[in-house]
Amino acid sequence: MAIYNSLDTLTKPVYDISNYGEDLFLPLTTDTLALQSITWSALDELLQEESTDLEGYSRLVSDIDTLGILNQGDGVRYNRSFDFLTDMSAFTYKFNLTFAVGLSVTAYTSGAHSVDSVKVTFLELLPDKSVKRTIASALHDTGMSDIGAVEDKVAIMHFEGNNPFKITQGNYLRITIEFNSTDTGTATSFEGIMPYFYFQAGSLAKTMCESGIQLHLHPALSHAFPIFRDENIVNQIDFDGVSKDGFDRSHS
Repeated sequence: MAIYNSLDTLTKPVYDISNYGEDLFLPLTTDTLALQSITWSALDELLQEESTDLEGYSRLVSDIDTLGILNQGDGVRYNRSFDFLTDMSAFTYKFNLTFAVGLSVTAYTSGAHSVDSVKVTFLELLPDKSVKRTIASALHDTGMSDIGAVEDKVAIMHFEGNNPFKITQGNYLRITIEFNSTDTGTATSFEGIMPYFYFQAGSLAKTMCESGIQLHLHPALSHAFPIFRDENIVNQIDFDGVSKDGFDRSHS
């Protein structure tokens, strides 16, 4: 009886096209900006674009009524960038970026104050954080009416797309969020993203969501190249049937 030697076996590399992929959620709640508190049940306006669209949002049933707006200061227009360092080359088949835009006017003298629209830009950055390319860009109106008194308003925004794009391992995915605001006259106002928010108004128990982006990912074939090229494994891979430029690697 021949002695079995595991080192004599070869591994056939395959790409599993039936794999559903990976759903990755990245929260926008880790920013260290100041929080301006608001009372949710006392909101003067709550808006949401595409309110009937379904998505697998992060959620928690809660009746917490005091929430916060991450802001950059009194009267400062919100403009922030978030970077995600990829650990492997992958294709993003779909993304959904959902967050709540909050505006709180705590003292009012004159003028009009509102967040009119939000621009979101997706970029791929090289390891030194220089821009490689713009992946997508979109501008959405909030529908928010002008504030002419001491008021709190919230607009829930959704940015999504399903045109696949690839991010290379070691590069960054950057998400830039810019507010276009009206701020005339004299008032004390704070605008920004709310880390947590509800889809419904009032003080009853309801679904609390976290501002963030959901990515549906599939690994790129190239993510396995370092494994295939490892000198400790290359001779244990079965290349039978694999040819390049007429050269049959099974006989190499």
